[in-house]
Amino acid sequence: MADKIMAVVLAAGKSTRMKSQRSKVLHAILGKEIIRYLLDALLECGIAEQDIIVVAGDNRAEIEKVLGSNVRYAMQKEQQGTAHALLSASELLAGHKGSLLVLVGDNPNITALELQKLIAAQRRSLAHCTFISAVFPLPTPPYGRIIRDVQGRVSGIMEERDASPEQRQIREVNASIYLFDNRVVFPYLAEINNRNAKKEFYLTDIIEILVRKKLKVEAVQAADCDIAIGINDRRDLQVAQKKINDRTQLRLMLEGGVTILQPETVTIEHDVEIGRDTVIFPCTYLAAGTRIGINCAIGPFAYLRNARIGDGETVRFAKRED
Repeated sequence: MADKIMAVVLAAGKSTRMKSQRSKVLHAILGKEIIRYLLDALLECGIAEQDIIVVAGDNRAEIEKVLGSNVRYAMQKEQQGTAHALLSASELLAGHKGSLLVLVGDNPNITALELQKLIAAQRRSLAHCTFISAVFPLPTPPYGRIIRDVQGRVSGIMEERDASPEQRQIREVNASIYLFDNRVVFPYLAEINNRNAKKEFYLTDIIEILVRKKLKVEAVQAADCDIAIGINDRRDLQVAQKKINDRTQLRLMLEGGVTILQPETVTIEHDVEIGRDTVIFPCTYLAAGTRIGINCAIGPFAYLRNARIGDGETVRFAKRED
């Protein structure tokens, strides 16, 4: 299989559960749009912007304002499921003989590291499809369950709505991140039907088709089950924000030599730099673009956006937007 990887991001959903006029993938988490987290992960793992295709619907203009025109766009005029969405990108992928990475646009938890692990696993196994799964504790969230045969080999994915009570006890779920041999995926999309609870064309059904055709399919279990958690409503948005904020703070404390007091009261957006030996006091919000030097004391009750704080400065009970 050729080494070149192209990527398709499925982002045309209506986002009705967000109760918002804004597309779900454009809601911000810690100052950065959900779909931007995904695009940054793709770029970090070496996929060029011109090799990324975003499948959009009525939200195309909004998405293009955020992502720009270097990525390419395909239109899904009617939302008939994930398989139908991928089919919308077929013309832009005609002639591509390498790998095709397919992801959903509403998941800010996808990291370059996990994508690199997926790519490495596929190159080792030469599977026609390698996808990421995650194992959750019970009760398992309502995602597609990974069905395996008695030898432990993947035989299909069953969506929650269509699963039997026994299948719903399966703890291994689909993270909706697939790496296909582009030469096999589109010929078999036509075999997917919409005989399911939602009357949609599920991309997950291609797994059972590939297995039936004796093509090689493998699942790679992620180290962290958060990678499977997408954003459907504002509660999910809040949960994702907390998880990303926690990861940012942990990195700053362990790798950056920053002390954060009562971290549950501190929020740090993306694109914030903090020097070593700085102490962040409770009830502090550090917004995007802020740069803090070494040996500083920030907070309590400080709000900084695009601020420049020099070495050794103290900022308390203050709002600063430079």
